[in-house]
Amino acid sequence: MFDLDKKIEKPEVSADFLKDVLSKRIRSTDNIKQNEYILKIDNTNKFSKGNISGWIGLAKSKKTFALTMFVSALVGCLRLYSKFNANSRNDVLYIDTEQSPSDVQRITHRVKKMVGREDGLFMYGLRPLSPKQRIEAIQLLLKEHQVDVLIIDGVRDLLMDINNAVESTEVMTLLMKWSFDFDIHIATVLHQNKGDGNSRGHIGTELNNKAETILRVTRDTTDINISHIEEVFGRGKGFEKFSFQISEDGLPEVVEFGISEIDVKDAPF
Repeated sequence: MFDLDKKIEKPEVSADFLKDVLSKRIRSTDNIKQNEYILKIDNTNKFSKGNISGWIGLAKSKKTFALTMFVSALVGCLRLYSKFNANSRNDVLYIDTEQSPSDVQRITHRVKKMVGREDGLFMYGLRPLSPKQRIEAIQLLLKEHQVDVLIIDGVRDLLMDINNAVESTEVMTLLMKWSFDFDIHIATVLHQNKGDGNSRGHIGTELNNKAETILRVTRDTTDINISHIEEVFGRGKGFEKFSFQISEDGLPEVVEFGISEIDVKDAPF
């Protein structure tokens, strides 16, 4: 039986930790910075600093090409094909964990062709590193480059076991911490399951639960040159599914209702 006279031992809590926890209280009268959206899809704000997005799709669905449009709009402060509409010019740290250096360089070339310059884009290929080393490297690079957006093309490569619940929670917690501490938006890329179409592994489940929005890139069933981008779910108003293809010069271009010219906003380069 439970002894009512026995004193309940309270866990020791450091004064600093207690102070930090108490500082997290949120009152209705607090002057809290509101979400700073960096980009719209059509006319709908979808990506904000302090939040995470997920880009999912099967292998070879052209996820990286879709991200190229996203990154180009951000770096160049573009209204890109009237779909990717940047609210401001943003510096981007792009981490690729899967491809060879020459393949990663091709992404840089594409962004430069679409924007006209590549300053503001910090591209790194971390394929040779271990998951732990990749995490350490990203942390160092976030301190080295004061960016607005972090792209992790291959978030599963920050884990040893994609289905390990503890490891997945730890990585997602770290991403949320980075987004808060560095005041950045983090866009992650993850393969989806062939069977049910869900984000792969336990890290995919965590991403679905924590992300501001999840976008899916799928290859067209009748024309392999066409891919589609749609919102699986997200906060606030959604956007209509749209399509893109790869042009003759190797650049992604939106094909829905014809192709618009790239319109550069008035922003200092």
